[in-house]
Amino acid sequence: MQSRSPHDKPTNCPLAPVKWQKHTQDAPATSTQPPQQMSCQNLTLTDWLLVYAYIDAHPGVFQANIVEHFQTCHEGALIFNQSTLSCKLREHPKMEARANDNPNDLSSKRPWVVTRPDVEHALVLWRKRFEDKFQVPETERLLGESWVQSFCNTYKIREVYRHGEAASCRQLLANYAPQDHFNMDETAFNPYALSDCGLAAKQLHGKKKEKFCISIRVTCNADGTEKLDLFFDGKVAKPQCSKKKTPEECGFYYHNNKKAWMTSELFEEWVKNLDIRMKRDNQHIVLLIDNFSGHFISYEPLNVQLESFKPNMTPFVQPCDAGIIWCFKALYDHNFSRQAIDLDKASEREIYKIDLLKAMVMANEAWNSMMPETIRNCWNHTCIQP
Repeated sequence: MQSRSPHDKPTNCPLAPVKWQKHTQDAPATSTQPPQQMSCQNLTLTDWLLVYAYIDAHPGVFQANIVEHFQTCHEGALIFNQSTLSCKLREHPKMEARANDNPNDLSSKRPWVVTRPDVEHALVLWRKRFEDKFQVPETERLLGESWVQSFCNTYKIREVYRHGEAASCRQLLANYAPQDHFNMDETAFNPYALSDCGLAAKQLHGKKKEKFCISIRVTCNADGTEKLDLFFDGKVAKPQCSKKKTPEECGFYYHNNKKAWMTSELFEEWVKNLDIRMKRDNQHIVLLIDNFSGHFISYEPLNVQLESFKPNMTPFVQPCDAGIIWCFKALYDHNFSRQAIDLDKASEREIYKIDLLKAMVMANEAWNSMMPETIRNCWNHTCIQP
């Protein structure tokens, strides 16, 4: 028996679907339109009520005919399949109840689930109370609960978490005047780092980032009237730029260790100097610090009360982490860019090259230029002020 060879598949089939190609940015403009989508839609409650009304007006009609009718409806097609219609017919009483209980659900596609009906009822009574008090006409009163979200968005009301640490700080700081509330924090400082973003007409090649880093300690009080000198912690005792002098001999508060980071010995020495200064000025302060291991010292100051935040709470309640350090670094980047522009105008080749001594001078200028209002706003943002 001789087998018959299959026919070759036609290359130009008129019934083959044409794949819609999305218009790209660089392609020329075209007036072609994408084909109509026939996928099933998630209908609103109003749409299903319209389907129920059609079924009630045409009893005995088959479900397949109902699906076809709404797919070809001239007023507007509703795309759904027969299995979805069968499920919705079983939920007909529930859908009618939704429309009667909450008229705002007519535009929703899914039922509004209320997890706490008692809270919702209290909110409705609160709204009705004020509407009655101010004699709001019936035509202008709010209906349903859909106004709550827009009300919160208008007045920027959002859900927040209250931290117990802030309440304990308020009780502690209530015993001191605002000018006696101090906060200290360390931060890594890369004085040679360039900005990794900017404005350009095209993509530019970057430059290898500088990895040289030191640490800086910033300390200020709550009203911004007193900013203590910056504490620099580097790796070398005598940088080459200081010309065989220590940075302390050049007027900086500078120490060095192997990792260029705070240790308990350096912190204890700094606290002793601060305590001596406060004794001389006859001033008693409270110093808020994080619970870093280098902050635990044996020395007990007399005029400085050391208070540590609880673990994992410093991003929320520590003022220096609430924007003070960020503003300081932004001001330093501004000074760094200004100097690069000046060197470029002077036709210098290496416009970003500076030494550590110059970087510390620019850091002091940035710290001294911080406005007291900025510091007060950062303290107020933490909500720890009494």
